[in-house]
Amino acid sequence: MAKVSGSIANFANGISQQAVALRLATQGEVQTNAYSTIVDGLKKRPPTQFRAALGPAFAANVYTHQINRDAYERYEVLMTPAGIRVFDLEDGNEYAVAAPKGYGYLAYSASAYKRPPYRALTVGDYTYITNQTIKVEIYPTIVEQVSPSEAIVNVLAGNYGKLYTITVNNVKVAEYRTPDGQSAAQSPSVDVSYIARRLATGETIVMENTANDKPNGNWTWKATDTNLAANGITAANGWTVKVFKSTIYIKKNDGADFSIAVDDGYNGNAMKAMRKTVQDFADLPAYCEDDVAIEITGSVGTEFDNYFVRFDRQDANSSIGVWREIPKPGVQKALKASTMPHVLIRQADGTFKFDEATWDLRKAGDDKIAPGPSFVGEKINEVLFFKNRLGFLAGENVILSRAGSYFDYWRSTATALLDDDPIDVAATDNGVSVLRSAVAASDRLVLFADQTQFTLMGNELLTPKTASIRPSTSFQASRQARPVRAGNSIFFPVERGQFTMIRDYKIDVNTGLADAVDTTGHVPQYIPGTALKIAASTHEDILLVQAEGDPSALYVYKYYWSNDQQLQSSWSRWTFPGVTAILDIGFIDSQLIMVVNRGLQAYIEVMEIQPAGVDPDVRFVINIDRRFRVEDYDTRVYDPYADTTTVPVDHNMAEADYICVTAGAITPVLEPGLKISILSKTPSTVVLQGDIRNVPLYFGTTYETRYGLSTIFIRQESRAGGVSVTTEGRLQLLQLMIQYSNSAYFRVEITPMSRDTRAYFSSGRLMGDPANRVDTINLADGSFKVPVLSKNDRVKIEIVNDSYLPSCLLSAEWVANYVQKSQRI
Repeated sequence: MAKVSGSIANFANGISQQAVALRLATQGEVQTNAYSTIVDGLKKRPPTQFRAALGPAFAANVYTHQINRDAYERYEVLMTPAGIRVFDLEDGNEYAVAAPKGYGYLAYSASAYKRPPYRALTVGDYTYITNQTIKVEIYPTIVEQVSPSEAIVNVLAGNYGKLYTITVNNVKVAEYRTPDGQSAAQSPSVDVSYIARRLATGETIVMENTANDKPNGNWTWKATDTNLAANGITAANGWTVKVFKSTIYIKKNDGADFSIAVDDGYNGNAMKAMRKTVQDFADLPAYCEDDVAIEITGSVGTEFDNYFVRFDRQDANSSIGVWREIPKPGVQKALKASTMPHVLIRQADGTFKFDEATWDLRKAGDDKIAPGPSFVGEKINEVLFFKNRLGFLAGENVILSRAGSYFDYWRSTATALLDDDPIDVAATDNGVSVLRSAVAASDRLVLFADQTQFTLMGNELLTPKTASIRPSTSFQASRQARPVRAGNSIFFPVERGQFTMIRDYKIDVNTGLADAVDTTGHVPQYIPGTALKIAASTHEDILLVQAEGDPSALYVYKYYWSNDQQLQSSWSRWTFPGVTAILDIGFIDSQLIMVVNRGLQAYIEVMEIQPAGVDPDVRFVINIDRRFRVEDYDTRVYDPYADTTTVPVDHNMAEADYICVTAGAITPVLEPGLKISILSKTPSTVVLQGDIRNVPLYFGTTYETRYGLSTIFIRQESRAGGVSVTTEGRLQLLQLMIQYSNSAYFRVEITPMSRDTRAYFSSGRLMGDPANRVDTINLADGSFKVPVLSKNDRVKIEIVNDSYLPSCLLSAEWVANYVQKSQRI
């Protein structure tokens, strides 16, 4: 027999579900309501602080979304098919939500979906909300204005001695021959406006020769011609003819089709007829009837350079205007707003409005030349924001809006692909990869499908020309909880049978290669059911998981990296006595915001997760949940005969087992951090022992922290490297010495197999220590020796703190008798 000893270097690595012989010495069996830190050791989790009551409890499957508008305005949004409620996160005040078109967009089949199929994203004062069950439609009746049966004739040039003709329905209906140009006085007869009037109405002018050297003196010249009016192209016969400078506008009033052709004696370069199409934009007239639409056909042999223009006149009294590009006449051009994501808008008066958004109309082309967004006919699974573009995931496509214009998903022109045009690209893979979530990471967008992850890349300026999607990794991903980014990591959940794993997705900045490590590899059956929501804080390197199988608890992952090496990977569980359901979690810096149901009431509670934090006027954190502070000294009543103080409170003291702790040394007699006996209580008052009229107080409920040590083994360095466990022989534990710091209370429970539990208490007090004074809380550093007297694998050792006092466990050492039964060679 030999006496041996060993150590547990720290308690920083949470629990492990591996076989006990494979665990690290720093991993435990159980860790509940404990917080693993590399600075303070293992300590009680931070308490929750009461912030606001929200009224009656909400359904456990309500959809929640936090709006962090700025440092002064933060809101909690709760959505169900019945409506939307908005509360501020500071005081719990509820804000009115107007819904002029109702909440029909939020409807879904409750039998088909256990959780609300919503996704929400806030950009500025707008929160975009999508219902994943609704297919996007396009308005069938909102189309680009269809052109009437019309044509235009543009006289481009006037040439001497040429015959200008117009033929309608293969019948020559207008003809004008210009003079031969032998006299300068004939020049007005080749003016393009004059030619247009002669062809349309037969209008003539008198040309005088004022030159005295001409023998004939004054004279007039008139050519023989015919015109539209003379040939029945008149209003009486159902036609409309107008002349705008050099342009003749012809319309068949009943909409009947007609053909038109022109001849100018100049190989078609002096006059053009346009009926619906023209090849070159330069052939269009500078003056025209308002709203005339023409298709520019461009190159012969391809239709992908075609585009459409419409004449936009300055005003009704002028023929001056411009040709603007338009969609193809008759094409559908409006997204159906009732099927598109809706917006929750913060109004200037502080109220909110839930309404359909006003989406931009199609600007150019048709479904072949400039097709619309691919989410038409699809369900929008996610809303995202990337590089100043609002984006949607629908099917296998990611669709990003025009840069800086979040409601525009149409190309601005069919003639060119502009840098700020919307981006619509598909994820290419050998299988169907429906995109579910997206996270912006550095200069790329990481897209999550059910079985594959993709990255959307672009140059520094993301444009439709530079955007590309490529697969990066192939891991299963859960559809329910959104991935979250924390530093250079993206955490996403994966459903693994009855439990959930959490993967840590990282991209190598040098190679661009990605990998996703299983952070729950040593606790594969720890997080029960589907992950509903995950939240991360980069301030504290902590990840919280809300699980469907344990709705009143949070699963906590504490990690620490240094020089690309992970030094901490700790999983533990936080419970909250009295909480029946956690509705929402979210971080603002180091502060965790929680919306919870406690029985029949809903509350906002916060948790300050920060290292070395202390309460005001107290040397430590008072660890009580639902904590609130009372300082209204003037309303307290002291009874000197019974030595009691009645303290009014604005909380229902009867709904939980509250305790009272002093929160400041207002008087020299009563130190901060002392527990005061509650003699009686009503829903609005408590009666406390002693004279505490001028003492600030904390009220709250206690919670239990428990850490169970793994089986203790002899561990030695192996020849192949690493540590090996010696299981041969008998290891009889004699005692355990726990090193602690800044601790006021904890106890160690020793439970030998088939025997009663023995409890050993540590209060941090030592006889003769000057700091050990009555009616003060002594925060001590030291070691606590506990007898074990059991075989190493036949005893359960747990460290418990169920008080409001702090405890920080640093490490442990053990001493045992070891009987070796054989010699290792």
